[in-house]
Amino acid sequence: MLEGQKTEEKESEKGTVKIGYVQWASAEASTHIVEEVLEEKMGYNVELSVLQTGGMYQATADGEIDAFVCSWLPDTDKNYWEKHGDKLVELNNNYLHAQIGLVVPKYVTIDSIAEMKDYPDKFDKRIVGIDPGAAEMIVVKDKTMPNYGIEDWDLEESSGPAMTAELGRAIEKEEWVAVTGWKPHWKWAKYDLKFLKDPDLTMGDGEYIKSMGRPNIKKDLPEVASFLENYQVTTEQLGSVMLAIQNGKEPKKAAEEFVNNNEEVVNKWIPNK
Repeated sequence: MLEGQKTEEKESEKGTVKIGYVQWASAEASTHIVEEVLEEKMGYNVELSVLQTGGMYQATADGEIDAFVCSWLPDTDKNYWEKHGDKLVELNNNYLHAQIGLVVPKYVTIDSIAEMKDYPDKFDKRIVGIDPGAAEMIVVKDKTMPNYGIEDWDLEESSGPAMTAELGRAIEKEEWVAVTGWKPHWKWAKYDLKFLKDPDLTMGDGEYIKSMGRPNIKKDLPEVASFLENYQVTTEQLGSVMLAIQNGKEPKKAAEEFVNNNEEVVNKWIPNK
């Protein structure tokens, strides 16, 4: 059993689909929407595995999991894509306007990463990060920080939830804070935030989120592959599920409510519906 795998007790005549995801708010919401449709609308059993980014790519390339819907390209996951992409099946861009970057509260008076080096005391010479295996962390440490002269600052390793908790604490005190952030994420609905400009594009020029399948997924699970080729969500749709989860709703329940309330959207995803 893969690390973090959740097992479901009910059996399905159509069999089991194994889906991996990373513990990002957007990935959690999107994956649970997919789980809900596959189980309740299409009749499959679904097993979910929470993995680090590299492990997710590796497990899919090796056929240990069938698919994932949280591949960030062309820049964020570039290293993992270059290593495993020749074995993966690209299914669809399921979200079209993703972005990563360094995020600060709007009251912070600078607008560019290039200005950060002039305010070491304001930022306490630190950037609040997420899990160390995240591709964004690697890019920030290896490219962004050296490029803008802040390589001696501390990039703190934590997690998505810990990062947003620290962001919230700083905002309550109106302190300056910089975090590794991304869109889509519920924090944009809760706080007044901005991306610091990255004039040298060390973190790329915009991203899309892609659905990926294991080798032979189209042959072995043709209906599932077709569904994932159709699956695409908007900022508003994904944001509604992320906010529901952040406000205390179980991810499975939040996804269930979304699927039940968006029948027309969901039916466009399901093959031959």
